[in-house]
Amino acid sequence: MAESKPIGVISSLTAGFDQVASRPFLFIPPLVLDLFLWLGPHLGIARFVESLAQPALQTEGLVAEQASLIGQVVEDVGESFNLLSALSTIPIGIPSLMAGRMPLESPLGLVNRVEVVEPARVLLIWIALSGIGLALGAYYQYWIAAAVAPDAELGPGWMAALRMVGFGFLVFVGGLVAGFTVLIAIALATLVLPLLGTGVFFLGFALLFWLAVYLVFTPHGIIRYNQGVVRAMFESFILVRWNLLSTVGYLGVAFGSYWLLNYVWDLPSTTSWFSILALVGHAFVATTLLAGSYAYYQGRREWLAAARRAA
Repeated sequence: MAESKPIGVISSLTAGFDQVASRPFLFIPPLVLDLFLWLGPHLGIARFVESLAQPALQTEGLVAEQASLIGQVVEDVGESFNLLSALSTIPIGIPSLMAGRMPLESPLGLVNRVEVVEPARVLLIWIALSGIGLALGAYYQYWIAAAVAPDAELGPGWMAALRMVGFGFLVFVGGLVAGFTVLIAIALATLVLPLLGTGVFFLGFALLFWLAVYLVFTPHGIIRYNQGVVRAMFESFILVRWNLLSTVGYLGVAFGSYWLLNYVWDLPSTTSWFSILALVGHAFVATTLLAGSYAYYQGRREWLAAARRAA
């Protein structure tokens, strides 16, 4: 007989907290990654970014003030960007605080930067680091899934890592195609009527947003139930379809908490050792929210399966 009441948002978060609090080693991966991105060397692309922006800065009709402003923005982005941040492939990899902050200084002094100039090398390094980040993220989630369901038989970790890498690049390519299609539709609609272009923009954004919501549990199917990418995507769609309001509720609480707490973690200066406390807090909260999502997915999936058997 199916349970009359499936696991809720608060129960899922509580389960995630209990697992991480009793197994502190679970949040070691994001903590180690943040320490590396904070205190370790950086792969810079300042000259590469400047070479990309140079044609735009030389555009006729661009006033000196505009050129100076654009040049300053380009310089700031180029100097701070760390190519190693690709190791944090959010939202399906290892979460990182320093991947977003990209500090230029640490308590050890100025960061040691190695510049990458050639476009082909930048692309290859980015692809390689993203793949490594996805694979490491798969093992990170594998440990979390094993903690949430200690009696479950998970598939091989290497197979889950390969599938996560494939899913990650599928999302990237699909996002590029969808984004490019939406941009073309916006441009064509704007030619007809500017207001229509705005409507197409919001429509395209809404479609992409809900597509992401319906596929949000794809990694959970890959890791927890040893499913292939397509099967995991399909089951994620079905589960969200039957649990839409509660799923949106969990995602809202999780992402809202993560986003708001990031303001707290950003308070210590990157030149202060107090940032270690922020990194520990961030790693604990991020891992708790992810563990809670596994508890939610597993509970809702089993409840839905039991309800179908009882029908």
